Amino acid sequence: MMKNNPFLTVFLLVCIEVLLIKYLDYIDFRMRMGEGLPLAIACFSIPGISLFLTLFIGESKYKKGFKYFTFFIIGISILAFIALSYLAALGRAYQH
Repeated sequence: MMKNNPFLTVFLLVCIEVLLIKYLDYIDFRMRMGEGLPLAIACFSIPGISLFLTLFIGESKYKKGFKYFTFFIIGISILAFIALSYLAALGRAYQH
């Protein structure tokens, strides 16, 4: 059941990304997550990997479901990027 399951792979990648962001915050890494490239990387790394997996996933019983899941993740990450960019710009405007 767990062998070649792309849903499990994406879930583990999300967990790794969250832990990495928390670790970078813990060590006080001087990068503003709400601006520019780091925000884009945080929002689009998992959908990019998911799209890559969709293209190269052979014949599997998960192929059709994972394709729709990938489109869903891409849509959610585009919305999250727009919302987070807006909130970061709003926060910078209130700082001045």
